[in-house]
Amino acid sequence: MSDLESIKNDAMIDARAEMEAFNIASEESALEQCIYLFVEGESEEIAFRILLEEGLGIDFEKEGIVIANYNGIGNLGHTIRLMLKTLSHSKPMVFTFDDDDKKLVSKLGGVPQNVYMFKIPYKPVVTFPNGESGGSFEESFLPEDFVNACFETTLLRENSHIEKQNFIKYFDSKKPFYKQIVIYLKERGLTNYLPNKIEIAEELACNVNPVPDTYFRLEKLIREIRKQHPIQIKI
Repeated sequence: MSDLESIKNDAMIDARAEMEAFNIASEESALEQCIYLFVEGESEEIAFRILLEEGLGIDFEKEGIVIANYNGIGNLGHTIRLMLKTLSHSKPMVFTFDDDDKKLVSKLGGVPQNVYMFKIPYKPVVTFPNGESGGSFEESFLPEDFVNACFETTLLRENSHIEKQNFIKYFDSKKPFYKQIVIYLKERGLTNYLPNKIEIAEELACNVNPVPDTYFRLEKLIREIRKQHPIQIKI
């Protein structure tokens, strides 16, 4: 190898090393300057990542998005208080929550500027027995998508005598979705009448087209937060 070729080769190696170091620094900086995305449960934790990454193109690693679930609306206030007391207290935090228990959410009162509250679904869809309007994760999707997802679960596949068309006739899109499939299956004598919510969530996230408006709005919020808090690369 000539001296010139050797110099060129060394330069290429140096350039690759610099790029690799920059990429590592970028990833570490993104994690240090992360945006926390808290969701209500395991179903949402799985589905939201699929919807936002694969459906709407948010690169969680590049944008420094950390997703975690707070295991139910009852833990929402406690999780917010805990996070505000940690070293992460100044980081942006998005808390999503089902719009099915307005009293619990209203008890939170005001939240700091770095905490963003986002209800699921974005707009009311169904009416609850107490007369209030709202919804939950399942209602953030179209009724037909929810029904299709239910009939792709292990439970419904193993009980093929339960016909989708009969349930569609029974189903009321103005009432909470999941409760209806549970009652329907119980009335038909199934010992296990609880379709797996995680299976439903994953089926919805992987196969819905187009992505529901709720998640476009959540994507917009995340991108706006990142724009306001750009990642500073530390090398």
